[in-house]
Amino acid sequence: MKSLHVFLCLLVSVAFAVPAWAVEHLALADATPGRTGVCITEMDGGERVEIPLTVLGTIGSGTPDGEIVLVRLDDPRFEHTGIIAGMSGSPVYLDGRLLGALAFGWPFAKEPIGGVTPFARMLEIEPSPSIAAASGRPPFAEIVAAVRAGALGKMVVDWLQPEEANRLQPLPLVVGGPWIPSGSGWLAESWRRMGWVGTPGGASEIGEDAGAIAPGDMVAAVLVDGDATIAAAGTVTEIRGDLLWAFGHPSLGAGAVVMPLARASVVAVMPSVMSSFKFFTVGEPIGALVADRAPGVMGRLGQEAPMVPVRVVVDGRKYSFRAVRHPTLLPLLVGYLSHASQGAFGRTFGNQTLSTTIEVRYPGQEAARVSAVFAGVQAPAEAAAFATAVVGYFEGSGFAAPEIGSVEISLDTSEEIRTAEIVEIVPATRVVRPGEELEVRFRMQRHRGGEEIRTVTLRIPEGVPDGRLDLVGADGAAWTVYDLQMRPFEPSSFADEVRLVNSLVPGNTLVAVLERRDLGMVVSGGSLSAPPSLVLQLRSALGPNLETTAYSVFAKTEVEVPYRVTGAQRIPITVRSRE
Repeated sequence: MKSLHVFLCLLVSVAFAVPAWAVEHLALADATPGRTGVCITEMDGGERVEIPLTVLGTIGSGTPDGEIVLVRLDDPRFEHTGIIAGMSGSPVYLDGRLLGALAFGWPFAKEPIGGVTPFARMLEIEPSPSIAAASGRPPFAEIVAAVRAGALGKMVVDWLQPEEANRLQPLPLVVGGPWIPSGSGWLAESWRRMGWVGTPGGASEIGEDAGAIAPGDMVAAVLVDGDATIAAAGTVTEIRGDLLWAFGHPSLGAGAVVMPLARASVVAVMPSVMSSFKFFTVGEPIGALVADRAPGVMGRLGQEAPMVPVRVVVDGRKYSFRAVRHPTLLPLLVGYLSHASQGAFGRTFGNQTLSTTIEVRYPGQEAARVSAVFAGVQAPAEAAAFATAVVGYFEGSGFAAPEIGSVEISLDTSEEIRTAEIVEIVPATRVVRPGEELEVRFRMQRHRGGEEIRTVTLRIPEGVPDGRLDLVGADGAAWTVYDLQMRPFEPSSFADEVRLVNSLVPGNTLVAVLERRDLGMVVSGGSLSAPPSLVLQLRSALGPNLETTAYSVFAKTEVEVPYRVTGAQRIPITVRSRE
């Protein structure tokens, strides 16, 4: 198996030493201006230092019960670095009592002034018994339409990461690899909304001599492990029994969450005019993060956190990961891993064509397996958005479902544009008889190539009454959008949602269909034809609550082609029986 060599870690805070005195927390009112104390933090090479500080006063954070104690670090080395991103969670003590966690700094600050979250507020953090599903899920028809329009990236960002107020503190995202999202695409926008900033880091073994975990030590909430590591690192503020508090601000803002909590260690500090940060490595799990709230995070030592296997195959190269089991974070992580895996060996810019297949498994359910084809300079990002949307659609389901079992992504790439546009569909005849076969020619124009003709065959069903049929010829994605609009599918269970996703026809497919005007109605689990009199009676009784259909499908043929196709046409056909 190929190692991806992409290591991601959210450097949210950093580690430190423990005072010898017994820990008692301090009331906010006792943090009066002029009082002096110390902050314990870890610097280059794991050196733990005790930093003298002075209390400047208390301010509001802009939220209820969100007071922050301002402190100035009285150490010459911080005149050069300012407050270092990665110090969040460093315990602050006044006269031997715990005031709280150093949690905030400001970019471009000329003095090392930071904000402390009172530990009394961190004590209010409580784990939730359940993790809420992602909200705001768009209808599947809209997702398919966005795939075809190349607008899926913006949709998944607005759906899974609605624009929020600016953070007081950015979350440095440590990345050891070439794939930090940049520019104006959906991946870069999703990072911006999360407040992530890329810095190098990785996974490593932290020796047993590190000792038992204690306040001031560095820890990391692991989002992904395997051939890449993504972890939100921070500092332990306090430990009581098997409970641990850290960071002093949200790690990811994920609320109720269960993810592995691991040891971490600072390697070096990078001074920066904008915001200095810390390089760090991630070690073995020691427990689980169980709550991610505004005042900080809570962990439970010794608890295991289940993760979801995510496998990505790019042109035969296999990568294996495990990602955190969370209905909002998991879909986004799947998209990031898809994009990173493709960029680890393939092209990261320029025109290309990318075919992808996503398989999502839930225990006791039919596997969801769906494909799509993307072409152009944004093909890798669009394929990543597609993976995010498929997993997000299932994780956002309102129906009862088992916990997700695994995700598999297959990516096949071509360093050229492989597309064709349907110019015309031509039936061999426009008068057909029941039981006959009808040949339909698709005339297409290839990208930077000549004209190509593909022939598909439809069988006219026996018993079709005389009259008009409509011949529809389209690419697979266009047909799926149209079909869901004309014959809406209303799932009545999670299994129905799996069937709905599996009905998506990929864009490298030619679809030929015979339709007939036929009044029907939408019911749970699909739609059905019905006598006009019945539909009219139900419409009179139910009014707008009755959703109707106008066409029924009498015959359908699909043919796969080695390129992405776009276009659709409708042609009338006459059925005339032999009699």
